Amino acid sequence: MKKGALKKFVVPPLGGFVGTALRANRLKAGLHTFACIMLTMSCAVAAKPNVVIIMVDDLGAEGVGCYGNTGYSTPNIDRLASQGARFNNAYGTPSCSPSRAMILSGLYTNRSGILERLGSGTPNCLPGHIPTFADLFQKNGYRTGIAGKWHLGDFDFYPDHPTSHGFDDYFMWLKNYDFVTHERYYDPVVWQDQKITTYDGKYGPDLYCEFICNFIEENKERPFLAYYPMALVHKEFHQPPKLEGIKHFLPESAASVDKTFGLMVAYTDLLVGRIMDKLDELGLTENTLLIFTADNGTPNAITCRLGDQKVKGGKLSLIESGYRVPYIARWPGKIPVGVCDAFFTHADLFPSLAGLTGLPMDYDVSGMDLSHNFLNTAGKDRDFIYLGWEGGLYMVRDKRFRLHEDGRFYDIPVTSNEARYSEKKVSPADFPEASQRLQTAMAEYMKIKQTDTSYSIIPFKGYKKYKKEAAAKAGTTSRKKTKMRDKKKKTVNKKESI
Repeated sequence: MKKGALKKFVVPPLGGFVGTALRANRLKAGLHTFACIMLTMSCAVAAKPNVVIIMVDDLGAEGVGCYGNTGYSTPNIDRLASQGARFNNAYGTPSCSPSRAMILSGLYTNRSGILERLGSGTPNCLPGHIPTFADLFQKNGYRTGIAGKWHLGDFDFYPDHPTSHGFDDYFMWLKNYDFVTHERYYDPVVWQDQKITTYDGKYGPDLYCEFICNFIEENKERPFLAYYPMALVHKEFHQPPKLEGIKHFLPESAASVDKTFGLMVAYTDLLVGRIMDKLDELGLTENTLLIFTADNGTPNAITCRLGDQKVKGGKLSLIESGYRVPYIARWPGKIPVGVCDAFFTHADLFPSLAGLTGLPMDYDVSGMDLSHNFLNTAGKDRDFIYLGWEGGLYMVRDKRFRLHEDGRFYDIPVTSNEARYSEKKVSPADFPEASQRLQTAMAEYMKIKQTDTSYSIIPFKGYKKYKKEAAAKAGTTSRKKTKMRDKKKKTVNKKESI
């Protein structure tokens, strides 16, 4: 026998009753072992954590109670924060489509090609070859569902867009179809299974939330990913249904639009509570990672109150209230309760979800796996936030300063709400070390802008140019669009209700 070789231990055969009994016992033991293995495998599959992601439309961090807001009623969101981790320095982009592309793909805006809001009636979209977190979960045995607002491509151009990006089931507000814009709130028009349905007498946010709750219940025996990009609280500002708890705490002297917005925030909180209650009802809370966030900052028509401090909304701008968003994560027994001051961006969610759930991540993304920030363990934190946005605006920031590509330099400490919402333009010469640090970071970021073609994106060259190139890539023709425009007729739909 060679040195180091293992001896093969052989049991000689036994005859008679003893041998028969032993063989029977071995058979039983083998069957028992097999059953245990199968049970273990079954438990391992069942133990996969469920994931629910809720993203509000147009709500900066300053609009939520646990972030200091004193004018709006958000008891359910605040309760969620008290049960998990609240990120104090989390950022999206200043507008809708770029944030939605970033959170789904984990890519910086100039890598996804979505640097601006996608206009209705145009064929630009999140390219179908870009993988999303839904693709990751679907590939790993999860049932995936989405309901609410898409805004990454019109369904008349891309009827199966959610499906092509990894969602098994979808129930989406049909924003635009055949050059007709449809309502998201009252009497909403919905796109589901490539069919249009109008829900007369219904309130859209209730329907989208109901779909998510039903999706959770239907898949309670298997791992699922539920993504709920809400329709609320985007304008048009309106009075939501008058239900118990729908209120605000603003003074009588507050602007009427702020009061209306406050009621919409309260209704948003009510829907978050319904999701939490559904998980409790089904006994799924302990095995569910629940994320709450928003796409971008609060609209500039709105003024939030943080005690005596008034913060004007900053959507569509690079001020703090333009892209600072709430980020809350709850996973009982896994994510410790507390506040995390580390930087976090929408680009980081995709790889962090993979890190938290243990799924293999083999996609090339811009974001970082910051799962250690959720778990309060050691790891590499994000030093800078990078952003490319509409009109070719590029910036990089740390926790004190923000540098724009054109040289503008802002002092924006995140030490308190008073400081972070009172930024001021300063001279780089007054802060030479910080200025040099950010210039170096900007140079690294601009290499992506100048050289990255890994996703064959359509480079941003202004809205008209982008629109033209996107149309050519989609294979549309002006003749077809002219014919559609001439008709300008609404699709007659079978009206259903749920």
